Amino acid sequence: MRTHIYYWKCDNPLPVEEKLVYNDKYRLADISDLVRKIAIHHFNAEPTFVEAFGVSGNHYSYRIHYPDQIIFFRSDDGKIDDDYMDAEAAAIKLAREAGVPVPEVIATDTSKKTFPVRYQLLENIAGEPMSDLYQAGTLDRTSTATQLGRFLAQMHQQQLEGFGFFNTETLRNEQKVVGLDSSNEAYFYKRLDDHLRFLQDTAFLQPEEVKTVESLFAKHRHHLQLEKGSLVHKDIAYWNLVGTPEEIHAIIDWDDVISGDPIDDLAIVRCFYQDDVFLPLVEGYSEVRELPDDFEVRLAMYLTRNMLWKAVFRTIMKYFDFQEKVDLLNREGEKTLKEFTYERLYQGIDALKKF
Repeated sequence: MRTHIYYWKCDNPLPVEEKLVYNDKYRLADISDLVRKIAIHHFNAEPTFVEAFGVSGNHYSYRIHYPDQIIFFRSDDGKIDDDYMDAEAAAIKLAREAGVPVPEVIATDTSKKTFPVRYQLLENIAGEPMSDLYQAGTLDRTSTATQLGRFLAQMHQQQLEGFGFFNTETLRNEQKVVGLDSSNEAYFYKRLDDHLRFLQDTAFLQPEEVKTVESLFAKHRHHLQLEKGSLVHKDIAYWNLVGTPEEIHAIIDWDDVISGDPIDDLAIVRCFYQDDVFLPLVEGYSEVRELPDDFEVRLAMYLTRNMLWKAVFRTIMKYFDFQEKVDLLNREGEKTLKEFTYERLYQGIDALKKF
């Protein structure tokens, strides 16, 4: 289970050199033939063809084509003991119950009894990755951000016991969704010392900057006190939305889902986008769910915390060396990804200093 993980992408135990394979996994370690065998196993028929979806990240994604349907396939690489796809399936069910558009889960197998990977088969959602529309400049940002805000507010009405990543043993044995951590504060602080030490050791942050972050978090930690967690996607961005220029068809990729503070999801959006996306998102959210009185300080807490782990992950994965990563995050700007990362981190830090 993800007991000692704050964010899987940077905290999982896979050696760095193997994590770097994810940057070019379809060339270095393609699994198309295995996907074909899994398709035959589930559907008793040879697929017409299997198509690599080509997305980055720690999962493989393929489309399995049959004459009468297309199936979306996701899997890990089988190298790490992680059964969180079971949690993803449970989260998707909860989101659907809240009225949020999500793909149907056709099958999930985390056992590795038949195949050497853990995988999911999902409904293939009609539409385009909305990050492509964002990059092309054809996306109606106001409309789609407002829709997203409403969907997040609906999703956050699903309240859960515990905090942090789901306890997958309890989920399988008792069919209950429970977070691994006893408090939201415990989850927030998980691996924080490791992240700060890494950023100082790699000279991304200076020692005095680390002390400032620690001091600000200590000053405002009472804002982390919550009685219950909510269903939090934890990776909300246009690359995890499928739809058209005007409409969201589905929220996808629930690999990072937690029980946590709803404001954390809004802070994730703030990590990537400007006011033209963030403000209509908050407006749409407020139509469904009232924001708390301490919204701004909590937003700053989670923005800062998320930018810390993102800085760790981007350093480990050498993203600062890839221009396409800059384009993905910052379509209109001229900043490098490293400059953009500092900017958003300090947006959170400077906001915390005002309270």
